[in-house]
Amino acid sequence: MNYSEEYLGGAAAVARHLASFTENVTLMSVVGNEEEMRLKLFDGLADRMRLKFTYSTAYPTIVKHRYLTRNAKREEYRKIFSVNNIPNPTTYEEDAREEFYGGLAEKIDEFDAVFLCDFGHGLVDDRIKELVQDKAKYLVLNCQTNSTNYGLNVITKYTRADAFTLDQKELKLAYPSDMADEHAALAKLGGHLNGNGWLTRGSEGAYGIDGKDIHECPAFTLTVKDTIGAGDAFYSIAGLYAAAGAPTELGTFMGNIAGALGANIVGNKEAVEKVNVLKYAGTLLNI
Repeated sequence: MNYSEEYLGGAAAVARHLASFTENVTLMSVVGNEEEMRLKLFDGLADRMRLKFTYSTAYPTIVKHRYLTRNAKREEYRKIFSVNNIPNPTTYEEDAREEFYGGLAEKIDEFDAVFLCDFGHGLVDDRIKELVQDKAKYLVLNCQTNSTNYGLNVITKYTRADAFTLDQKELKLAYPSDMADEHAALAKLGGHLNGNGWLTRGSEGAYGIDGKDIHECPAFTLTVKDTIGAGDAFYSIAGLYAAAGAPTELGTFMGNIAGALGANIVGNKEAVEKVNVLKYAGTLLNI
């Protein structure tokens, strides 16, 4: 059977995960000026968070198309190929950049934690990067590597993060000479950012670094529908626990639960909900 579905991804997906745990979420970004897209964003998000969008007439809202095939024996999906509408080079007009920067500078002091999702599509320029590093009360960082920015959007361009997540490919790009020892590379990154964080390792679980101590946590699912979005779920929930003052070990545990739940949601069709995360944790702990 052939069919299609539309989901809100990127920072919107992260904001939805966060909004399942807290009522005080504000999503700020620059999006295209397409009326249809504006309606989808507000219909899908406005009832759960505050939206502070800047609209660009020069740069369209990014839309990614993935073509999947389903395993005939179990509910598991595999990507065949993808088509993305990401302009190259990025062409945000100066008015949109100034409006976004001004809005962020005005509001950033109001928030207990800032989750910076740097997808490498041009929005987070040097001014935004420096503003967030300088002004965020608590900074949770995810600097993503993808097919359009490979090798160009490396997390070490940042010098501060109170908490961070990245995957093995992103760590390898940051410290290629240290990849024979992921512990050493992760410790070096923690020192560089002066913060604690996590290395997600797919089916092998995750490492969490707290100062000089590294903790390992296994993956919590044997069934996987679709891995797209699992990393965003981990980042959102682990980062939220860290921002609330929880130990890195607890963030690793709860992040892995969120990742397991996210790996069994196709794309970003649904958010990882608080009730399901806590229920899963209770089951694992036999509470």
